[in-house]
Amino acid sequence: MIAIVAKASKADAATLKNALGTAYSGNSAMTRGEAAIVVHAALQVPSIQVTEWKVVNPITLQITFSAPLPKEEVDVEKAKANFTFDNGLTPLNIPQLKSGSKSTYILPVSPQKAGTTYTFSYKGKKIGTFEAMTNKISMSSVQQVASDTFEIESKLEDGVTDYGNVVVAYQGKRGGLEFSLDDNNIYNGKTYQLISSMRGKQVTITPENGEPIVASYVPFTQATDGRQAPKFRLPEGQTLKPGVKYTVTSEWSTIANPTFTAKEIAPLQIQSVEQADAASLNVTLSADPKDELFALRSIVLTAADGTKLNATYRLTSRKGAVGTFDLQNGGKLTSGTTYTVSPLGNWATATNVTLTAK
Repeated sequence: MIAIVAKASKADAATLKNALGTAYSGNSAMTRGEAAIVVHAALQVPSIQVTEWKVVNPITLQITFSAPLPKEEVDVEKAKANFTFDNGLTPLNIPQLKSGSKSTYILPVSPQKAGTTYTFSYKGKKIGTFEAMTNKISMSSVQQVASDTFEIESKLEDGVTDYGNVVVAYQGKRGGLEFSLDDNNIYNGKTYQLISSMRGKQVTITPENGEPIVASYVPFTQATDGRQAPKFRLPEGQTLKPGVKYTVTSEWSTIANPTFTAKEIAPLQIQSVEQADAASLNVTLSADPKDELFALRSIVLTAADGTKLNATYRLTSRKGAVGTFDLQNGGKLTSGTTYTVSPLGNWATATNVTLTAK
């Protein structure tokens, strides 16, 4: 009933449901009186409409609504359902409310294809069309950070800002880098290029005289420790070859200094592992990596009888040199058992590191 009335009245279904409260539980046949309550509530719920929108860059849209989006709407799957485009364009993360705004959101999308016209709809209603934006984001340089990982850095002083600095969700969490952009993305007379979520993004890295390789974004690395330097990792099992020059390109950015020569980089060193609870561990490195280099990494715990448990880093859990790893596939530590700890892959070393479960 809520879905039918919401569609007919153009009211937002989630907002309508909240407005009804306990008036109707939905677990029994509806009376005429209860139906009247639903219709009356729908008439009181304002329909949220798109009032303004613009393309910011090849991976970012800015959309203003007639009212703030309900919390229920700020979800990745909801975004994919509510914001639809043709020609293969898709939302890649949740819409984020801009700081200093009541209802203007940043929506990260997959890279737009030059020369393509896209049709934009919100909740099934066509909003309009737009041409693919070609103003790629200006990144400054690339650097290798591990045997299989590199970063692409940009600088705030160059007028390029990570969106975490300018959205409500991260206010108070950016070490004083927070500020508010106006509708034209201007602050103190300076126009800023906006890096929206890197979720799902890829770049191409090409070795000199070699074939291109597609590298994927490492989650939660795009702005850490005060730096704007998203990390990208080669496909599993591949590494950068020392002495070889590599060039990085992407659909969404231009890089002022896009090349680097790979070198031998020592793996991280696991110093100790302590039990946090029956299903998680705290892994301490010999030094603070100063970044999310734990991301997507795993360790293996092997008991004397050969039993193995895998544990994977819990994203954003790092505190200095310590990161939390969660046992996978329902694994549990066996009390009194001593496990030998080793990294899964070559991302780290662990010499004589053991853990005795409590």
